[in-house]
Amino acid sequence: MKRLTLFLLLATFSLSAFAQFPLGGNLKEIRKYFDQNISYAEMQKFKTEDGVSGVCFTKVRVVGDYTFYFDRQGNCSSYIVTYDKRELGDVLNRFDAAFVRVYETKWEDADKTYDISLELPKKGTNYFSIIYKPKAESMLTNTLASN
Repeated sequence: MKRLTLFLLLATFSLSAFAQFPLGGNLKEIRKYFDQNISYAEMQKFKTEDGVSGVCFTKVRVVGDYTFYFDRQGNCSSYIVTYDKRELGDVLNRFDAAFVRVYETKWEDADKTYDISLELPKKGTNYFSIIYKPKAESMLTNTLASN
């Protein structure tokens, strides 16, 4: 029983740590992490209409991708992970177990340093998105989480 409790505790912290990892990281760190740990089909760099740079890693053999946005200093300021809409129930269960739900479609980490928002599937789409952003007050302290 002690091992099961320890395992669940460590699993929760590792999910929380991964969620924070990219926030504050730069493109080089994020790309290295993906190259070593996450299979992806392709990587595309882009700029938004507002001039914000970003990068998108397309998932392999499943619907979805990882999209990171960077501030003017080159640090990740937010990111979005898209999933196949058939995974919605599983993802909601994992997030409810790992984070604190504050609204129907919003969670926060235990330290209250970042928000996690769910963008539900729109009619006719086959995906939904999870958006990770630092809380405004945590951006002032400029803390970088590590994985």
